[in-house]
Amino acid sequence: MRAGTMLITAAVAAMLAMPLSGTACTLFGAAGDGYVKDGGTILVKNRDWTPPQWQELRLVAGDGYRYYGLFAGDKDKMALKGGLNEKGLAVFSASASAIPRKERQEMEGAGRSALKELLTTSATVEEALKHTDVFKGPKFLMLADAHQVAYVEVGDHGKFQVRRVDAGTLAHTNHYLTPELAEFNRRIGVSSRTRYERIGELLAGTKPLTLDDMLRFSRDSENGSSSSIWRTGSAKDREETLATFAVRLKEGTDPQIYVKVRHNPEDRGKEEVVRLTGSELFSGKKTNLLQHSGGNSCYAHGNSFWSGLWERLRAWWHSLWA
Repeated sequence: MRAGTMLITAAVAAMLAMPLSGTACTLFGAAGDGYVKDGGTILVKNRDWTPPQWQELRLVAGDGYRYYGLFAGDKDKMALKGGLNEKGLAVFSASASAIPRKERQEMEGAGRSALKELLTTSATVEEALKHTDVFKGPKFLMLADAHQVAYVEVGDHGKFQVRRVDAGTLAHTNHYLTPELAEFNRRIGVSSRTRYERIGELLAGTKPLTLDDMLRFSRDSENGSSSSIWRTGSAKDREETLATFAVRLKEGTDPQIYVKVRHNPEDRGKEEVVRLTGSELFSGKKTNLLQHSGGNSCYAHGNSFWSGLWERLRAWWHSLWA
């Protein structure tokens, strides 16, 4: 028993030595002539999380506009992480992990997602930004239609800030950028800052941009396993890039959709790539692409007690800042 206690103490000490990078996503977009080839907009989300997660692509029809969304979480309980609706509005989210998770959970509107409401009720960025009632609970949103890209930073007590461009680029990671909400940056993770600086460099270095350019940026591995835009994870920081969702929007043309997704937690390096157009998606012409899931297999942390304990301790440590 004493040996077991010593091992647990050593494991906790190892947790304390870990860098707090925070749960990560990288959002970036471009809009307008001179920034996007042939005009229009491009919006991309790289979704990063610890690998024991399942992901699905779903075409959702119900009240309001239909939308094609990326869902992720436990196999039996998934949440929407972003998507594109039939009117050509894309909305993606990222965690405000510059605030520790425990503190975030105690803030007004904590856990409330804006994604479904915006995708089902709004046809444009302008319409979406009028739904200020959903800007509750710390989070970051990035939106695009055929004419502009915008991001929304949401803090506590109903505070939020909007930045938008119709000719330019925008990017966001997991810390607050606007001076008005800088007070909520309790601690800016190394990965968040590094990814933000890197995507800024890439966006500034190529004009006009194409969808292929933006997808190349999404695969960038310049800054190692934990701080690159495409993250592979490390022994100390297990967060990896599990999906890329990109859209190309232009008035009068068919939206282009690209998704690279790891459905099954065990399928690292075997991510599925889906390319389709808005008309194919929402007309049902490619019904085999409208619903994707990871199958029925289960993910196990390991066979031994100590292996499982280590994984649970790591998950607990990251959850403090996730």
